[in-house]
Amino acid sequence: MKEHPDIKAILMGTRRTDPYSSHLTEFAPTDPGWPQILRVNPIITWSYSQVWDFLRSLQVPYCPLYDQGYTSIGNVLNTKPNPALSVGEGDKFRPAYELVDGEKERSGRM
Repeated sequence: MKEHPDIKAILMGTRRTDPYSSHLTEFAPTDPGWPQILRVNPIITWSYSQVWDFLRSLQVPYCPLYDQGYTSIGNVLNTKPNPALSVGEGDKFRPAYELVDGEKERSGRM
């Protein structure tokens, strides 16, 4: 932020269902220890399906792993395709936007 002191706010893609985010509001300051800036959370109240409806209706590009059944992406050691999207007994998965139960969004995380 030292390089851009004119920046006063940043847009986030955080939702209340994200880890450690249930307390966040639409407008929130950064946590202690971070440069003081306003975090704007425009999708904080959106559901999993609302995010996908938005992305797909506006044809917003997204990571291709979502088309391979990943619904929450961490790193190579803690992320796998979501078992709720499994097709049969093989290693084929439906795309993330077909997940019906948003509560299972992180079922592919270990």
